Amino acid sequence: MNMTALALALSLSAGASGAALAQARILPATPYLEPTSAGSSANFDVLVTNDKAWPVEVSEITVVTLDALGAAVLERRIDGNGFAPAIETVANRVLAPGETRLYFNPFPEIPADFAASGVRVKVTLERVLKDGEKPPEGETAATVEARAVFAAAPPWTRKLVLPVAGKVAVWDGHDLLSHHRRFDYQHPFLKSVGIGANAMRYSYDLVPVDAEGRMAVGDEARNESYLGFGKPVRAPADGVVVAALDTRPDDHGFDPGELKTAPNALFGNYLVIRHTDGLHSVLGHLHQTSLKVKVGDTVKAGQTVAAIGASGSSLFPHLHYQLMTGPTMRDEGAPSGFTGLTRVRGVMRTPIANGAIDSGDVVEGK
Repeated sequence: MNMTALALALSLSAGASGAALAQARILPATPYLEPTSAGSSANFDVLVTNDKAWPVEVSEITVVTLDALGAAVLERRIDGNGFAPAIETVANRVLAPGETRLYFNPFPEIPADFAASGVRVKVTLERVLKDGEKPPEGETAATVEARAVFAAAPPWTRKLVLPVAGKVAVWDGHDLLSHHRRFDYQHPFLKSVGIGANAMRYSYDLVPVDAEGRMAVGDEARNESYLGFGKPVRAPADGVVVAALDTRPDDHGFDPGELKTAPNALFGNYLVIRHTDGLHSVLGHLHQTSLKVKVGDTVKAGQTVAAIGASGSSLFPHLHYQLMTGPTMRDEGAPSGFTGLTRVRGVMRTPIANGAIDSGDVVEGK
C-alpha cells in the first residue's frame, strides 16, 4: 500500500532527579504475541503525553520482556550512547507542552527460548532547555512506565488460505520498518478523519511473481505488465461478506478526504469478510468490476471472490490483505498465518510450519 497520500496497567515513576514529566500507555492495551519464523513478535506502540508547561525530549526507551511467571528476562534499550546513537533513529522525539506522540516498539522480536507473558516499557524524558537556561531543581528528567500483558490470537487465524495462489512475493509486510507498521495514527490528518488505531498492523502486500522472481515484464507504468494484474483473489477463511466495492478504476489513486466518511477508501475496490470471533478480513486494491460475491453472501476458504487490481492507494498492481478486529480502517489489526506454504530462497524450499510470512519472503502455495 502507498501511504504517501496520507502517513495493562499504567504507572508513573519519578526519575532520579524528581517529578514525572509525562504520561505513557501501550497500544493496543493488550498486544497480540505473533508467532514468527524465529520466535515471536510483540507489535505495539507507546503513546507518550507531555503534561507539563515545558518541552521534553525522549532520550531513552527501554523494553523489558517478562516470562510466564512475570519475571523480567530480557531487557533492551535504545539511548544516546555511541557516535551514531540508536535513539536518533526515533522520529519526533521532542514533545511540546500538552503534546502527545506515538513511538513504535523498537524491539518487537522475542526469542523462541522462553514463553513471553507481557512487557514493561520505560521512556526517559529530559527537559528541553534554552541556551543558557538553568534547569529548576528536581525537574530535569523523569521516567514514565507502561505495562501490558500479551494475548494470543485464535488458533484458526494461523491456518488461513493465502489469498493469492502460486508463487508470491511479500513486497511489504509488517516488520518494524514496513510502511504498514509505521502507521502513525496520532498524525493530525488521521485523527481528523477518525482513525485512531492501526488496522494495518499485521498486513501484507502480495505480488505474484514468475520463476525468475519478476513482478512485471515490460513497461512497469502499465498495469498489464504486472503478472498479477487480473489474477484471482481467494477468500482466506469461511465467512460472510459485510462490505464490497468494485466500481473504482485501476488508476492508483484515491481522495484522502473520503476517509472521513468512508474509512476503507484507501483500498479503492475492496471486499470485507466477517469471520468467527469478530475478526474481519480485508482484500484491497481489487480489479474494477471483478467482484464475484456481494454483501450478505457466505464464502468458503479458497473460494475465488475477485481479481487483483491497482485501485486506491496502490503503487502498482498487488493484493493488500489484513485481518482486523472490525470491518474498517478505524479498527485494530490482528495477526494471521497461512497453511500449505513453502518458503522459497534460491534453490532452497522450506515448508512454513507456523504459517508466518513477512516482508521479503517469497512463498509458493496451492
